[in-house]
Amino acid sequence: NHIYNVTRDRATNMKRIIFYFWLFASTTFLFLGANSAKAHQESFKAMGVVQPRNELPAPNFTLQNSNGNSVSLSDFKGKAVLLNFWATWCVPCKKELPSMQKLYEALKLDGVEVIAISIDRDKQKRIHQYINDYKLTFPVLLDPSQKVRKDYFILGLPTSYLIGADGKLKGFISGEREWDSTASKKLFSTLVQ
Repeated sequence: NHIYNVTRDRATNMKRIIFYFWLFASTTFLFLGANSAKAHQESFKAMGVVQPRNELPAPNFTLQNSNGNSVSLSDFKGKAVLLNFWATWCVPCKKELPSMQKLYEALKLDGVEVIAISIDRDKQKRIHQYINDYKLTFPVLLDPSQKVRKDYFILGLPTSYLIGADGKLKGFISGEREWDSTASKKLFSTLVQ
């Protein structure tokens, strides 16, 4: 009878241990998830990102780069993407190009892609000059018909969209940003996940 009670006590203790372990693990998971969501929102707020109510897939497109090669958004599937619309006549656009290049250099190996779409009409030589002057190594695509600009409802420049690694639109940014800032890097670390 004594052995039976000891075995029953051990089984009861084991059930308690499992219950408390499960309770601790689930609470920790919820806490970490809440902190992750909070960090996500804080990084978006710090960069002035407007988040959509519903995350929809980013509209795919195919454009030519300055060398005449076709590039599609779908080529970057699985990567977080900074999709930036700009033009050579846009002064704030020129100011943010160097910080976009620094962001690209810092995070390209972590799954972050930068794509700049020029909406200039018939200025391919000038765009190529900007690529050389600013030493841009990320894809610079040409949208002289402005079809992609219209598909993304771009009204002012510069305008950027943030696309998560899942291919969905995560946010919209109107105006110039310091893309190589700490806040920006934190923002992209949440998009890669």
